[in-house]
Order: sequence, then structure tokens, then C-alpha cells
Amino acid sequence: MPSVTDRPVDVLVDETTSLLDNGFNTDDDVDSTIPKDENFQPKSVRKSSISSIKKEDEDLSIWTIGCILSTSFAYGCIMTTLFLITLPVECQRIEDENPNVPKSVALGCFVAIAGVTQLVSPLIGMLSDTYRPPLQFQLGQRLPYLALGSICSVCGLFGEYIYSYEKLWLRYGFFFFWHMIGLNMTYAMMIALIPDQVPHSQTGVANGILALELVTGSLTGFGLFHFYFGGHVQDMYGLYICIVVITTIMTSMYAHDGDAGRMELIYSRRQSIHEFTRRQRTRQVILGPFALAKTMLWDPIRVLDRKTIVAAYTIDTQSQHDFFVVTVSRLCYYCGSSVQTFFLYFLHDIIRVSDNTESAVALLAVASQISGALFCYPVGFVSDRFCDGRRKPFVYTACVLLGSVTFSMIFARTMNQMSILCFILGAANGSYLTMETSLAIDTLPEEYDDGPSGGHAQLLGVWGVAAFLGSALGPMVGGPLLYLVGSYGPLQENQDYSIYGYAVVLSLSTAYFLMSAISLKWVRKLGV
Repeated sequence: MPSVTDRPVDVLVDETTSLLDNGFNTDDDVDSTIPKDENFQPKSVRKSSISSIKKEDEDLSIWTIGCILSTSFAYGCIMTTLFLITLPVECQRIEDENPNVPKSVALGCFVAIAGVTQLVSPLIGMLSDTYRPPLQFQLGQRLPYLALGSICSVCGLFGEYIYSYEKLWLRYGFFFFWHMIGLNMTYAMMIALIPDQVPHSQTGVANGILALELVTGSLTGFGLFHFYFGGHVQDMYGLYICIVVITTIMTSMYAHDGDAGRMELIYSRRQSIHEFTRRQRTRQVILGPFALAKTMLWDPIRVLDRKTIVAAYTIDTQSQHDFFVVTVSRLCYYCGSSVQTFFLYFLHDIIRVSDNTESAVALLAVASQISGALFCYPVGFVSDRFCDGRRKPFVYTACVLLGSVTFSMIFARTMNQMSILCFILGAANGSYLTMETSLAIDTLPEEYDDGPSGGHAQLLGVWGVAAFLGSALGPMVGGPLLYLVGSYGPLQENQDYSIYGYAVVLSLSTAYFLMSAISLKWVRKLGV
């Protein structure tokens, strides 16, 4: 069969015009209508070829990587300040206006909503992995969904701002749901850009920048709230909207060429150069966004079945064995780190901080985050440049430090001791998060089918859900243990739980961290 490039230009133009007039918008239309080159490769091979070509590219500049991952700055700023400042203040307002609704219950409802929305990540990842944008839009697989997530976030934040002012809390909760959906979509697509566009030799550096932006976003939010906004929580919604818009623009500017280039490479053997008529140009401008939304959401969702949905939330333990092990390790880590949920009570009962305990917790959190920011990038740089991309030794060291520091807190009795321990804890946390994310990307399959399971974004979505499960399971186990064991032993005045309860919880956290390290023993890939 003759190749596309051997056919007359007028025939190609007529065929392409016919495709556009008949609503061409999917890759299936391309497969069935345009004759293929006899040397054309199937989709699974095309994807692996694109990945291998990307790995051979020259190294990206630090600025370019930072801009591609800039939405992590927004994620860090919003997720930390939202749950430590904004929502607690709003829940206090809910309790003041509705005495029958305790602020702890209201906050628990918002946390539950946020947890449920994290389940969208694997599904959106699967849709992104299998997405084939229409030819005429010159788009890739990730940025369309990243932009959609940003739109959901901005609309949700705007609704939260309005209904917080009007004190309509049910409507506030509805927009909070869509805000969280959008934020998780954006983060899932941003993570998928790392294996898509960052060369393998810079994976550690990229994840160090990712962790650094998460921490600096958090510190920026805290700093602006306390020193610029004067503690006015309403101003935080405007800050969130601005950061989401700015970081989305920066990511789109620096990631678009690479994202669209992947699709151009897929279509390059079948696409012809042609001129649009005036009617087709007008049609593209007017109907473009609607046609794009249709191909992104309506077309794939209407054919979803139960088997496909289940596959989007699973990992094949045979073909993706190493990635599964890394995901289990992540689950154990977040079970251990969830002990920080009880820091407020620990400072009150054991360290005996009776005045403004919340400020003491915030001080320890800032010390930990500053320490993490100092260590996350250097660890990634050393791993890439001097250790041939090895990650596990750094993860082992970080987990041992995390376990040791957590266990040492049993014997801490002053704020100075807690500050030193939290600074070391932050350094270990920053190192772990950088190396663990790098390890997850290193163990992604190099070749995969079009889905529904096994694509990079889908697998990273499941990996992200493991963090939510660990953060939820940790307090679910530790809370009852703290209550049961902490009720025994000597109790001083205004002390709710004894040191026995905290010793059990902190020891359990230490065990989780060690399990996180030990589980990586089963990673089969060499040199990681």
C-alpha cells in the first residue's frame, strides 16, 4: 500500500476536509479513515518510543523544570493552609452560628470530602492515558485535563468565597467539593508530566524541586496570612485563586510543547498539511471548546463499564510488581507520619504547653518545613549526579531517621527538645518524599498498553491514593489506642492522656516507618 506522503495533495485535502465536516475528533476516526503507512507502529509501541526519545533529550534547565511543576506550589499553599487555618476558622464560624454542630464535626466533614475527592486521580489518570486529542487542536494528553482541573478549582474557590461571606454552608460545601476535585486533577496531571517530559537523569532533581515547591508554597501561605492579610481568612480565597491561575499559566507555557509534541509524533505518519477554508476556521473557533470537552469527558465516560472503572483503581502485581511495592511503602510511610495528628494533644499533655497550643504546633510545623526545604533539592541532586540514580539507600536512611526521631519524642519534655526533633524530622521527611517520588517514577513501566490500567498517570493516581489511605488509617488505629492506653497511668491536672498512650502511638509510628523501608527490599529492579 502506498504511504500517505506518496498520495496526491488534493486527495489528502479532500479527505481531511471530509473528516472535519463529519465531526472527526477521535483517534479511532484516524485509524479507520486515513490509510496507514505500512511502517506505522501500534499505539503501545508508539508510546514507549516517545518515552525513550524523551529520555535521550538534553537536560532541562532548573527554571524549566520548576515552571513545569509550578502547580505543586499552588497545591502546597492551598492544602496546608486550608486545613490548618482556613477551614478551622470557618468551622468555628459554623459552630458559632449553629451550636448544635460542633466545629470538630464540621471539620471532620470537610476532611472526609477532601479524602473522597482524591479518588478521582486514578480515573482522570486513566482518561488522560487513553486520550487522543483531535488533530486540529494541537494538544497533548495532560494539559487539557490540567486546565480543566484548574477551572474547577477556580470556580470552586470563587463559590467558597461568596458563600462563606453569605454564611450558606451547604452551598459552601458543594463548591468545596468541586474545588478539591479540580485540585486533585491538577496535581495528578502535574505528577504525570515528570515521566513524560523530564529526562531520566534529572528525575531526582525534578522531585527535589517538586518537594521544594510544595514546602515553599506552604510557607508562603502561612507567611501571607499572618504578616500581610492580618489574619483575615477571606483574603485567603483570593490568594488561592491567583496562585492557581498563575501556576497553571506557567505550567502550560513550559509544558505545552513537550505535551503536544508527543501527540504530533503519534500522528506524524498520518497527518497531512492542508489549508482550512474560512468556514472551517470559523467552526473551529466557535465549536472548539465544546468539541474538546466532548472528547475529554463525554466520549470516554459514556462508554465506561464496571470492569474499566475497577481497572482504573488497580495495579497489576505481576507486570507492575516494583511499582506496587513502592506504593505499599508509601502507604506505610503515611501511616507513620499521621502521628502528627496528635501533636497538639502531646504538647498539651506531656510538654505542658497550656497557653496557645495551636501557635506552638504551627511553630514546630514551620521549623519542620524549613528543614525539609533545605534538604529536598540537595538530596535529589546528589542521587542523580553522584549515585547513578540510586534511591533506596536514601529512603532507608530517611526511614531510620524518621523512626528514631519519632521514638525519641517519647522522652521529650521541653519545647526546645521538640524543636530540635522536629527540625531533624523535617529533613528526613524532605529527603524521603524526594527519593520516594523518584523511586515511583523509576519503577513505572517503560511500555504499556492504552489502558484502562497500566498507564503512567493512572498508576501515579493509585500511588497518590495510597497517601490518603495511610493518612486515614493511621489516626483510625492510633486514636483508639491513645484513648484506651492513655486512660491508664498517672494523670496530672488538665491532662487528658498519660505518657503510656503516647508511647504506644509513637512506637507504632516508628514501626510504620521501618516497615516502609523494609518493604522496598522486594523491589526487583537493579540500580535504584
